[in-house]
Order: sequence, then C-alpha cells, then structure tokens
Amino acid sequence: MNNKRMVIVIVLSMAVVFIWTLAANKLREAHPEWFPPPDQNVATTQPASPTTTIVEATTLPATRPAPAMAAATGLQVVGGNTAGKPYTSRMGYPTYDPGGKSPFPIALTVTPRGAAVQSVILNRFTQTVGNDAPYVFQQPYEQGDPALRHALATRQLVVNGVSRDVADLDWTHGLDTSGMITYGVQVKDSAGQSLLAVDKEYRLQPVSEKSEGYEIQLTYKFRNPTTRPVKVKTVFNGPNVPPVENNRDMPEIVVGYNDDMDVRLAHHPGSGFAPEKPPTNLRDPKGMPLLWSGVASAYFNGIVRPQITQDSKVPLLADVMAQAIAKRDPDTGQEYITQTFETAELIVPPGKEITVPFYVYFGPRQRAVLNSPYYLAFPLGYDKTLVLTSGICAKCTFQWLINILVWMLTGFHWLFGGFAGKGDWGLAIIALVLVVRLLLHPITKKSQISMSKMSKMGPEMERLKKKHGENKEELNKAMMVFYKEQGITPILGCLPMFLQMPIWIALWSSLQSTFELRHAPFLWGLTWIKDLAQPDRLLFFPKTPINLYFTSVDAINLLPILMGLVFYIQQKMTPKPAAMTPEQAQQQKMMQWMSLLFPVLLYTGPSGLNLYILTSTAIGIWESKRVRDHIQAHEEAEKAGKVIVDAKATRASRRHAKEEHADDAKKTGGIMGWIGSLQKKAEEVRDASDRRDKGKK
Repeated sequence: MNNKRMVIVIVLSMAVVFIWTLAANKLREAHPEWFPPPDQNVATTQPASPTTTIVEATTLPATRPAPAMAAATGLQVVGGNTAGKPYTSRMGYPTYDPGGKSPFPIALTVTPRGAAVQSVILNRFTQTVGNDAPYVFQQPYEQGDPALRHALATRQLVVNGVSRDVADLDWTHGLDTSGMITYGVQVKDSAGQSLLAVDKEYRLQPVSEKSEGYEIQLTYKFRNPTTRPVKVKTVFNGPNVPPVENNRDMPEIVVGYNDDMDVRLAHHPGSGFAPEKPPTNLRDPKGMPLLWSGVASAYFNGIVRPQITQDSKVPLLADVMAQAIAKRDPDTGQEYITQTFETAELIVPPGKEITVPFYVYFGPRQRAVLNSPYYLAFPLGYDKTLVLTSGICAKCTFQWLINILVWMLTGFHWLFGGFAGKGDWGLAIIALVLVVRLLLHPITKKSQISMSKMSKMGPEMERLKKKHGENKEELNKAMMVFYKEQGITPILGCLPMFLQMPIWIALWSSLQSTFELRHAPFLWGLTWIKDLAQPDRLLFFPKTPINLYFTSVDAINLLPILMGLVFYIQQKMTPKPAAMTPEQAQQQKMMQWMSLLFPVLLYTGPSGLNLYILTSTAIGIWESKRVRDHIQAHEEAEKAGKVIVDAKATRASRRHAKEEHADDAKKTGGIMGWIGSLQKKAEEVRDASDRRDKGKK
C-alpha cells in the first residue's frame, strides 16, 4: 500500500472510531442487548473458608434483652439487640467547611432500614461553582428495587445455612458518639431462643496523614450466646453511583485483585450494565483473590475493602456482583448501578464474639490524596483509579505519557501562582502547549518543506498523468518513484497531527478525571470559563436544551466554535499540490471533514482540553506561516543569485573537513562508491527537473 492510500485509510479509520465513540452511548441506551456486560463466568478457583485470621474472637458479655416480637416458625430476625429505638442517626459536619475546622471531612447519615447509608457529604468540596452547598456524594436511588437503593444496606443474614431477608427490617439504634453509630438485630430459633446477636457499627476516621479522613470503618459484630458454634455470613449493598456532574461523566465499576502481592485493576463501564441483564460476578476468572470493589465517577471513588493482614490466607469476600437496577436517567444522566457483597461463611465459637471489619473510601480521585503512601501501598493501590482508559483510547496512548503530562501540568501550575496558593490551570495548559509544539517543531518544519515542494510539482504530475492515463496503479508507482527522487515524503504532511494524537488522547483521558481541574477557573476567574473540567458555556440554557441525534446541546460553547474556525483557517493555509491525483483530492476532502469533525466531537468536552487544542492549532498556524516565509525568502535569495556566507570555520571544523575529504578520496569503490554514484544520479535528475521547470516558465 502506498503512502497516500495509507494516510487516507488512517484518517478514515480515525473518523469511524470517533463517530462510533460518540454514538456508542446512544446505541447502548437504545439497544443494551448489543453490548454484553463484562465476563459473567464465575470463577471456581477462589475458595471460601469457614475461618479467617482477621476475625477476632472475644469472651461474650451478658446477653442484652431484645424487644418482644410475634413468634414465627423457623429462624427469626428481629430488630433490637441493643437498647433504644430505630431512628435515623447522624455524625460529622454537614455544611461546607473549606477551612477544615471539623476533624471529619465526611458527614454521615444512617437510616435504621437495613442499617443503611442515607447520605454521605464531603464537606471540603462544593456541589457546583459559586455555591457553598457541600458535595453530596451518596444518596438513595430514586428508581429500582427498594432493597437495592440504599448504599451499604444489609439485605440478608445466612445463619447455619438458613437465609433470611432483612432488607425491610428496621435495625435498632444503639451506641452513638460523635464519631460512631451502632445498629443491631437478633437472630432467634423457632423456639424464640437467642441464637446470634448482630451489631453493625459505622465509625468515622478523623483527618490524619494516613487516610486524610476519607475512609469510614464498617464493622459487623457477631455474638454467639449459645453452647454450640454458629455459622454466619451476610449480604450487603455496595456504594451508589455519585451524582453525574456532566454528560461526559461516565461511571465505572472498579475492582482490585491480588496479583502476587500487587494490585491488579479491572474496570467496567457502567453503560455496559442494563436492568434486563443478570448480575455480573466480579471475581477474577483466573482466580486472583479479590481485594476491593467499588464505583468511580469522573472525580470521586466509592470503594469497599475488607481489612486483611499478612496472615490472611483466604479472602473474606466470597462474591461481589454488579447490576443495573434501572435504566439510565435520560435527563440527569444518573446511572442506577449497585453492587452486592457477600462475605465468606464464618464460624462464631460458643460464647464468643467475632468482628468483621471493612473500610469504605468515600473521597476524591485526587492525586494529592491517592498518591499518598497510605493509598499507594498494598492492598489498597487506589492510585490505579486516577486515570481509567479503555477501548480505542487505551490503544492510542500510553499510561506513562498521561503521567508525564499531568506532572508537567502540575509543575506549570506551581509556576503560575501555585506556590502561593493561587495557581491557574488554564495558563498551565497553555504552557504545556508551547512545550509540546517546541518539541514537535523539527518534524513540523520538515512537513511544511515537504508540502511546499509537493505544491510545485504540478507540471511533472501532469506529465505523469498524461503518460499513464487511467492506469492508477502505474500512476501511483511513478509518483512514488518521483517523490523519492526529489526527496519528498508525502506522509510528512500529516505526521505532526498523528504524533499529537496520543498527546490529545492522553490529555482527553487525564482531563476527564483530573480532580484538580474541577471547579478551576481560567485566568483566576476573569473570563467566562469558571470550570476547566466542564464545557466553557458562554451562554447556558439547561432548562431548554436542543436535542440532537447524538447529543443534547444546553449551552453555547465558544471554544469549540473558535476551534472550528482555526481549523478552517489552517486548512486554507495548508499548501496544496498544483495538480492533484484523485487520491490526493480525496485526502484533502477527508482532512476538511476532519476539521469539522473535531469541533463537533469536542463540543461538550472539558474546556481545559478544548483550550489546549485551540491554542495548539493557533500556534501551529503562526508556526506554519513563519516556515513558509522562510522558504519563500530562501527561494527569492536563490533567484537573485545571492550567496549565503557561513560564519568563519573553527579550527575543529576545519580539521573535521580535512578528515572527511581524505576519507572521500579513498572511497573509489565498494559500497561507499556505489552510494556515491547513486547520490550523483539523484542530483542529475534533480538538476534536469529544475531546468525543465525554468524552460516552461
């Protein structure tokens, strides 16, 4: 395949990929059966053990009385193994706290129904720009099975192999302090005798250098007042998907596996789940033990992790299932996906108590947090959730490139005021553009020179077309031979764009989830861009959006419009061959369509990414003009017969020239002689071509 056809195929493939990426979400909503969820094969190599070393057994104190309840046949679960009544309890500081006055960055509300989470508020962050309402991370779903709507709700207790549904049971409130809430139930046999007491304890973690307060401790306590061992396991919900912040906020299910004491991450797009599909088992098909599982939105994580130690030989979790309980809300974009956690079967010795601790991360996908030693270390490794790439994006860029770009952005942000706490991420993005363009300048210059030469090959192209007529195969071969003789590489014209594509995709992936850009304005708030993680929204009309086939337009975004304008100018200023073959003409049309396709695809993209592409393209236009002016000045100097005199040679350069001259004198045969003859022939062909061009003029 020749270079022209290869370029056309690449451009066409890119267009198809981008169009498919844009349409995929709409297709998933209309036809979810076309997109199967992740592998649902249940692994059988991960055993469940009746004992585990993380469970602590202690002597059971005197059994507390339970509230009376109507007797029932078989196993009974009744609310109340602690004194008190079932009521909602709260702890933490629920209002916006930017100064960190409260020791707890999380405010937690627990409802007695299933001892579930009613709400989680992160008081260090706001919900929207310009509003002091704190960020509400977790809240019950408005749709789906009521038993699955609340995060961390206990749904089932399995005692001695008998399962009882407790999703509708109100747990009784017990011990309550500023940082801890306890709820409890009792399990009785058919005779009404107490068989097992179950406590569920929520404990906030204060701000510290360790976890920074974004983890809560969820502990199950099982007490056996009988003289026989009791087997027990529990089933409870995972975190809910946080509120969607924009139409490109695509939640993902994230799972961490133990790969020989290293965390191996797997993630599955939330759009791959549908309510009509069966739940998906998230255990690793190859048998790697499951360390933790949760959900990631664009800027926040909700992760459930059982506590393990170095002595833990068997994973505490037996199964983790994920499912969609309702269709995605078309108005808000909210996904209704839940996870079901099932513990391994544990044995509670007679007269003893065992504790089963979990840690739940409710916090930001922020590098300053997740790159701390605590979250980097095994078995957490939450830093792997910072940038989630999949599909074509994972193939067209590199994780190390994403890390380098984010590191450079952070450095530029520090230079533009970050050291004083007033950095500007928009200026950091522009500085990154300048560095990337500078690194690509040699290739860009060669591209411009190659395209300038091609634009002057019109007479020779016409001669080749007349010579070969309609034989396109021979015409393409003759053109390639001619290009080689003239030292022209057609693909150089598109090479700078292809080299920037991995950078654009890396920025696309990182800016989609770079927490530092969330609510970050451009030029310290002096422009209309108040949030670099959102579209720039010069005019915003969310109540009356314009519904199109692929998307819904709720704002006039100026940056993509300007991007389309500079792309159009760039196309007009790009040198074109005087006489184009049909393939070249088709290539030019493809590039023109691409100049319109990018602004459409990025219309609702984050303004930080659009700012990068717009600035890069504008600088590219200026750079292209400078290169063409240089080429034109050089050609005019040649026509005028001017001689460019180099600077006086240094002693080292004169010695090097003498050595090269001596070597050339010896090259009278062999391979070097053959290469020299080829170079001489190429120069003769070029001189003959120049004479023909001058004669026709």
